Amino acid sequence: MSQRWRLIAGTVISLFFLAWAAHLVGSLGAMVQSLGQANYLFLLPALVAYFVGVWLRAIRWHFLLEPVKTISVRRLFPVVVIGYMANDVLPARLGEVVRAYVLGEQETIPATTTIGTIVVERLFDGLAMLIFVGVVGLGVPLSAQIAEIFRVAAVLFVGVLIILFVVGSSRSRAVAVLQRLDHSLPASLQGRVIRIADRFLHGLGSLQSGRLAMLVLLLSLGAWLCESTMYFIIALGFGLGLGFPAYVLTAAVANLGAMVPAAPGYVGTFDLLAVASLRLFAANPAEAGGYVLVLHAALLIPVTLLGFFYLWRANISLRTLGQRATVASTEEVS
Repeated sequence: MSQRWRLIAGTVISLFFLAWAAHLVGSLGAMVQSLGQANYLFLLPALVAYFVGVWLRAIRWHFLLEPVKTISVRRLFPVVVIGYMANDVLPARLGEVVRAYVLGEQETIPATTTIGTIVVERLFDGLAMLIFVGVVGLGVPLSAQIAEIFRVAAVLFVGVLIILFVVGSSRSRAVAVLQRLDHSLPASLQGRVIRIADRFLHGLGSLQSGRLAMLVLLLSLGAWLCESTMYFIIALGFGLGLGFPAYVLTAAVANLGAMVPAAPGYVGTFDLLAVASLRLFAANPAEAGGYVLVLHAALLIPVTLLGFFYLWRANISLRTLGQRATVASTEEVS
């Protein structure tokens, strides 16, 4: 599917989920009124909590890359932010490929190896969110829809993580298996698949160390706690009056919903699941709708602007970034 059709499909999906979210909110007039009564000074400490979480993600990536190359957190933070910006403005979640491309340009690391570290990162993100949903779910009955998301995500994240632990624990053995299968591939692919797989497996090196795996999990939990704190602080400005567990669950469920293909910035999917999560805690629907609108804007706009700044500082245009990121994986196999 071309990028144009992916964008069209994602926009249609986002509009569907936005309409669903509006139905849950009910009165849009009451939602606008809640926006007018909110205290936006809470955005400042909320953004501090958010960017502390982004910094923790840069630290986590530092450890994920440790078996490949030692790169300072100070150099990784701008790349992480550029990836967030790309996910917010480019279709098809190109932010992950963008990160791999930018890091490859700066540190001469193969994009496929970087993708391996990002896959591990995303799986630990999923594991952290599942832990949060499971802990909060012990005290709060989950709706049928959220419980189903939890079950599907648990099977997906835990299953893939186990497979990668097994494969990543013995890179040489995995490559040896592929070498035995190499002769059965078409001549044009012989050697290429092994080369790509070896580079990808190099990016899974952190899974060979119990110390690194535990650090990555702890940093993932810390990053998501920071984001949950951001949710909580912004909610104070709306007077929602819900306890911290409500925002931990909202952060987990709304971000698990980001797995659903949609327009850039997770428009619609994030909003619907965030509102649905808050309804479990008997939040006023109109206030919840206004809160989620401001929360989503706070999650998108500041990091996107900072990402554009880092992109400008790196002397890369957005158009060039999108084009090069799209072909980065192709260049890897040449």
